[in-house]
Amino acid sequence: RARGFLTRVYPRLAAWHRYLLHRRDLGGGGLASVVHPWEQGMDNSPAWDAPLARVTPAPARTFRRADLDHGSPEDRPTDLDYGRYVRLAADYRDGGYADGGGEFAVEDPAFNALLIASEQALARIARELGATGSARQARAERLTAALIERTWDPARGIFLCRDVRGGGLIPERCVSGLIPLLLPTLPRDIADRLVRTAHGPHFGLGGTTLLAPSYDLLGEAFDPHRYWRGPAWFNTGWLLERGLRVHGEHQRAGALRAALLELAVASDFAEYVDPYTGAACGATGFGWTAALTLDLLHDDTPPAGDAAVGEAGDIEEFKGVKGGDRG
Repeated sequence: RARGFLTRVYPRLAAWHRYLLHRRDLGGGGLASVVHPWEQGMDNSPAWDAPLARVTPAPARTFRRADLDHGSPEDRPTDLDYGRYVRLAADYRDGGYADGGGEFAVEDPAFNALLIASEQALARIARELGATGSARQARAERLTAALIERTWDPARGIFLCRDVRGGGLIPERCVSGLIPLLLPTLPRDIADRLVRTAHGPHFGLGGTTLLAPSYDLLGEAFDPHRYWRGPAWFNTGWLLERGLRVHGEHQRAGALRAALLELAVASDFAEYVDPYTGAACGATGFGWTAALTLDLLHDDTPPAGDAAVGEAGDIEEFKGVKGGDRG
């Protein structure tokens, strides 16, 4: 049954990748561009400020902000930000979803790192279905080379967003620039530098911060509570934990895993948290925080015959988890 599912879904996933790799290669360098901050997911990241400044905002009276039903206005994107999001979405819709005509087009390192990881996953699916998967693996390697060529900044020790319309790298250190750490074929020197950047003064992981902030602690736009301009998110923490393990940083990965588990419970599975204190921000009982907690616990399953970990009512056990206590 599982293989039958793969047979059905594989061509659809392959078609989605073709779209991203061809129609979304707006910069001509092989990477996919995002055309709206919402599709990348880090809505009001400071990396978007310069590209968004070219967008004329929709008038505030033309839309209602449902996001304010779930969080404080002080923690959310501004009305001006939202006006630009709405304008971009409306123009894209009214243009028949034709790519390449909008003012906002950015090559984001996290978006492309996840695309590369997905190419590697498609290669594994292809092998499961009896094909070689070699073409997809080769494509993943070419994309990794393009990611390094177009977005790696050795002076800052991080991957940066590239403004396709503005024609250059955006000099803002954001957590998206750390996400390529999850790629197993990343050159060793770049992986080592990313680990140092994550644990250094700009992100403070394992030192001044409990989880990696979404934006540079030393950046002018840093705010520990305002959405993607400083708070720490569980999904990016989960990706970084995987990346650390991929590159052999097991002790650091274990410490991050323990922090993610502890803060998920302590914050009532918050949407995001203050990176310094772990105080809950945004919504609580958030779905992906709970889902990623279950995924982290999955690797902690004890041998058969021992008490099951993570079953209903057992989460209290993890309130006091510290690095090294488990596996």
